[in-house]
Amino acid sequence: MFKSIAVVVGSYLLSIILVLGTDPILSRIFPGDFERGHIPSTNPLLASTGFFLLISVFCAWVCARFAPANRAKHVLWFFVVGELMGAAATAANWNKGWPRWYFVSWLVVWPIACWIGLKLAGERSASASAAASA
Repeated sequence: MFKSIAVVVGSYLLSIILVLGTDPILSRIFPGDFERGHIPSTNPLLASTGFFLLISVFCAWVCARFAPANRAKHVLWFFVVGELMGAAATAANWNKGWPRWYFVSWLVVWPIACWIGLKLAGERSASASAAASA
């Protein structure tokens, strides 16, 4: 049980770190758009959403890959944690001047990315599953 929780939480924390790590990249690609107190224009927000999609797929794959058993169940919990946190962030930022499509797009992209990551991880054979949970 501890390993399952660690895989889900660790994968989610990895996604946060990687998403925050894209800020310097986006700041260089779109100078002036990602400064404190400034709401970025549409193209930088689309790029940010693209990075979010790629990172989310990767982290869902990591979650599935390191799940001790039942990959789908682990990715489902990864999805639930992310969607709840995303809904809370959306509610907190809804009236702060940012385009609402941006927050909604992340809520829509997240489950799709989780599903893709799970599918990319593939199925685990029965012997590999038994060895992983040992």
